[in-house]
Order: sequence, then structure tokens, then C-alpha cells
Amino acid sequence: MERSLRDLRRINRFLGGVWIYRRLLRRFGKVRSLLDLGAGTGDLLESVPSVPLRIALDFKIDHLLYLRESSRVLRVVGDAAHLPFRSSSVDVLTSSHFFHHFTPDENAAMLREAARVARIGVAVNDTRRHYAPLLFVQLLGALRLVGRITRFDAPASVRRGYTVAEAKDVARKSGAAKAIVVRAFPFRFGILLWK
Repeated sequence: MERSLRDLRRINRFLGGVWIYRRLLRRFGKVRSLLDLGAGTGDLLESVPSVPLRIALDFKIDHLLYLRESSRVLRVVGDAAHLPFRSSSVDVLTSSHFFHHFTPDENAAMLREAARVARIGVAVNDTRRHYAPLLFVQLLGALRLVGRITRFDAPASVRRGYTVAEAKDVARKSGAAKAIVVRAFPFRFGILLWK
């Protein structure tokens, strides 16, 4: 598990995850509180130290405990479908590389729940389903540049990913006052919802 979490942190740092996360977050202006769903180690939250209150939510406590001494991110074990927070209790909710784990209907319900807790909006980003990222992660695995779990999970994640059109359909079902889907380099998409 630790090797897989290290792989994810490196992928975020060197393959655009941190940059995309920050770029989408800037669309909401000055953010004072942030809740990341399926946060894993909380590394993306660590990349925005200007946000005073940063909360990492994950279903697995082992993910949240990994490298926790190095961060000022609050950690909460919980279910993204049933968030343990009051309505409008944080400015923005985010998730990164989490969307592909769920069906379109599950994601629409999760976006509605995230919008309930958000005061301003929701930002989601994930890998687009496309042959180029699939070949790239397969190459990383073949060269043994990632651990055993990542060698299996990364190609499966790309295969389960959404196209931009599918992401737009899910965003429409979220019921948000304003929803847009953007393409993000390399082979990612972002969903932005405003209340």
C-alpha cells in the first residue's frame, strides 16, 4: 500500500495532478476552507498551503495516516456518498482521480452531496478514457517504474475513466445551478459546479 501511495504522490507531482488541481481551484476565487474527497495521503491539499482550513476525507484510515506527521491537513475517515458535514460548511469540495471508481449515477449522487456541503462549489478532476494514457501507464508498469498495485490499478483506472461527453452527462444530472466540464492536459477532465 505504501508503494502505491508513493506512486500516486509522484504521479500527482510530476504528471500534472498538482497543477490541474490548483488551476481548477483558482476558478472559485479566494477559498478559505477546502474538503478533498477520496484524498488518499492528502498531498493535493498540501499543495495549497494558502487555504487556511484543509480537510482530507478518505474511506481508508491507512491512506490518511500515511505521512501525516508532515502535514497541516485535517484528516477525516468517512464516506463520500454520505458526508459527515453540515450543509454549506466548507467553501469548496474537490476530488482527484476518484470519479472513475463509481458509476455515472453514483457520481451524480456524490456531486449532489458535495454541493450540499459546499458553500461556493465543487471541483472534480480525473483521467479521460483514451488509449494514450493507457499506453503510458502500461509502459510505466512494464519498465517497473511503479509498484505492483499501481501496475494493475493505473490501467484499470484509465479503462474505467470517463470521456468528456460522459462527464458532461454526469454534471448535468448533478442538479447544480452552473456546471461546466473542461479538458485538462494531459488527458484529464475537470467538472466545476457552482451553487
